[in-house]
Amino acid sequence: MIRLLIFLVITTNLRAQHLPARNAENIGWVLSKMQEFTFAEDKQLHMGACFFISSTTSALVYRKTKNKKKATIYGFSVAMLAGVVKEIYDINNGDSDLNDILANSIGSSLGVVTIRITL
Repeated sequence: MIRLLIFLVITTNLRAQHLPARNAENIGWVLSKMQEFTFAEDKQLHMGACFFISSTTSALVYRKTKNKKKATIYGFSVAMLAGVVKEIYDINNGDSDLNDILANSIGSSLGVVTIRITL
C-alpha cells in the first residue's frame, strides 16, 4: 500500500512541473500536504488497521451470506465504526485528529475493494 501511495505522489509531482507557475505552486502545496499525510506513521497505522478490519469482515460476511453487496457494506461499516470509536477515545485520552478519519476511510475502502475484486 505504501508503494502505491509513493507512486501516486511521484507521478503527480512530475505532472506539476509542466503547469503554469501559479498552478504549480498550488499543486506543490497540495502535494506537500499529501506527503505529510502519507508518510505520517500514525496515518499508516490507521489505514493498515482499517484495511485489516474491513477486508476480514468482508471476507467473513461473504463466506456466510454469498452476497457481495452485504459483505461490502458490513466490511466498510465495521472498520469505520472501529476507527470512529478510536477517535472518540482519543478525544479524552490522546490527541484526536480529523485526518485520522480520512486515513480510516482510505484503509476501509481499500480493504473492501481488495476483497470484492477477489470474489
